[in-house]
Amino acid sequence: MQPLRSALIFALGMVLFQVITYLLAGLFAQNVLGASAFYPPSPDALCFLRDPTSSYVQSLIIPAQVLRGLLFATVLLPFRKVIWSYGRLRGGILLGVVLFVLTYVAASGGMIEHMVYFIPIPSSFYTITFIEVLIQTLLLGLLVMWWEGRLNREYYIGQEEPPIYIE
Repeated sequence: MQPLRSALIFALGMVLFQVITYLLAGLFAQNVLGASAFYPPSPDALCFLRDPTSSYVQSLIIPAQVLRGLLFATVLLPFRKVIWSYGRLRGGILLGVVLFVLTYVAASGGMIEHMVYFIPIPSSFYTITFIEVLIQTLLLGLLVMWWEGRLNREYYIGQEEPPIYIE
C-alpha cells in the first residue's frame, strides 16, 4: 500500500503545482513580459493564437494542465529516486530543466519546430515564451521536490538527501 500512496502523493503534487505554476507564469508573461501583444484581441496578434479570455480557452485551461500534470507524473514516477538523489534544490532544478527541454525546446511542436515550420514569428515572442516556460518549469521542479520532501519523505527512507550546497 505504501508505494501506491507514495505514487498518489507524487501525482497530486505534480498536478497541483503544474496548474499553479502554469497560471502564475502565464500571468507574469501576459502582464510583465508583454505576451498579451501577441494574443487576440491585440491588433498585432499572431494568427494561430486564440484569445485567452474567450470562454473556450477559459473552460480548457485547468483541465489541460491537470492532464499535463498527470502525464508528467506518470512518466517521471520511475525516476523519482534518481531525481531525489540530487537533493531538493539540485533535484528540483534538474527536474525543471528536463521538463523545459523536453516539453518546450525539443518537443515536436516546440521551439525548434516553430523556427523550422512556422512563418516568421517575432523574436520577442520566442524570448517571452522562453522566459515564461523556463520560469514555470523551474518553479514546478522546485515545488514538486519540496512537496516530496515534506509529504513523501518515508518513500525515500534509506536514500540520503545530499547537502543543499551548490559546488
